[in-house]
Amino acid sequence: MVRISRALFPFVLACSSPSSPPETEPEAPPKPLTWSVAAPCPLARFEANGVVVDGELWVMGGFVSASLEVTRRIDIYNPTTDTWRKGPDLPGAETHMAVVAMNRDLVVAGGFSGNFSFSSRLPTTDAVWRWNAATATWIAGPPLPVAGAAFAWALLGSQLHLAGGLGPDGDTDATVHHVWDLFGPALWTEAAPLPGGRNHGGGAAAGGRFYALAGRLRWDEAEGDLAEVDAFEPATNTWSSRAPILGARSEIGASTGALADGRILVVGGSVPGVMPSDDVLAYDTTHDEWSRLTSLPEKRKGAVAAQFGERLVVTTGSPTSIDPSATTFVGCCLAPRR
Repeated sequence: MVRISRALFPFVLACSSPSSPPETEPEAPPKPLTWSVAAPCPLARFEANGVVVDGELWVMGGFVSASLEVTRRIDIYNPTTDTWRKGPDLPGAETHMAVVAMNRDLVVAGGFSGNFSFSSRLPTTDAVWRWNAATATWIAGPPLPVAGAAFAWALLGSQLHLAGGLGPDGDTDATVHHVWDLFGPALWTEAAPLPGGRNHGGGAAAGGRFYALAGRLRWDEAEGDLAEVDAFEPATNTWSSRAPILGARSEIGASTGALADGRILVVGGSVPGVMPSDDVLAYDTTHDEWSRLTSLPEKRKGAVAAQFGERLVVTTGSPTSIDPSATTFVGCCLAPRR
C-alpha cells in the first residue's frame, strides 16, 4: 500500500473522513530458515530416494561413488533423536525408482538396477515391490505396464501416479501416466499422458491434483533442463500448464514434495551447465506462484528432503554433481503459507 505524506498532500488528508479506518501495516515477511548440521547419513550417496514412515525418513539406495556404483542399503533417520539406524535392503532397483508410503507399508516401482555407465545405458525395470511392515518382508506387486525410471510421482489419496520418465531402453523420454489404487485391485491403469516427455523431474500431490515439475530431456544435463510445471486433474483426466519453476532444473525426484500447508517444495537439483543448486523453492498451488526460501548452506544435486513439523530435513546428495555427501541439514522454521 502506498502511504501519503501529510506535508506533501494536505488536501487529500483534509478531505479524508475522520471515521476512516487507519491504514493497515504491511505484513511482515516470513522469517528466514536457519540451517544447522545434524547427524550425517551413515553412507554418503547421491540420487538416493526418500520417504517418511512413522515420523522417520528412509533414505534408500543411490550412487555411492563418482564412478556411479550403487547400493541397496536403506538408512533410517529419526529427526526427534537425531540418530540413524539401518533398514532393510532394497529388493531390486537402487536408483531412479518411485517410492511412496501407505500407512507403514512402502511401494517401490521401476528404476535402474546395477552400477551405472553413461557409455552403455542400463535398461529400466517394470518391477514393483511392496514392503509389508507387519511381516518385515518385500512382496512383489503388479508390474508396471511399461518399464521405466526417473518418473515424476506422487500418492494422490490412495492412488499412486507415475508420469514421464525414461522408457524401457533407459534413454528415451516417455509420456506415460500409470495409476495404481493401492487400496484396490493389484493392477495399473492408464491416465492422460504427460504433455511432453521428460525425466528426472519432481512430482507432488496437492489440492486434489497431481503435479509434474521440471525435469530434463533425455540425458542432456548440460542444456536439456526444463522449467515446465503441469497439473493433472483426476476428475477430468486432463493436464493444465502452470507457472514454470524459478529456473530450469532436474535431479529433484527425492527433494520435491507437498508441505502440510498445501504448498509444494523443491530443494536443490541440477541446473543448466551440470551445476548443483542451493535453491529452496515453494510453489503456492492456490495462487500459481513461486517463491524462494532461505538457500541451503551448500549446493545439492540429487538430495533427499522431507518436512517434519516446522523443520525441513535435507540429507545426502552431491555438492559437485558426482561426489556423494553424507551431510544432513535441518532448516527451521518453516513458515505457513501466507
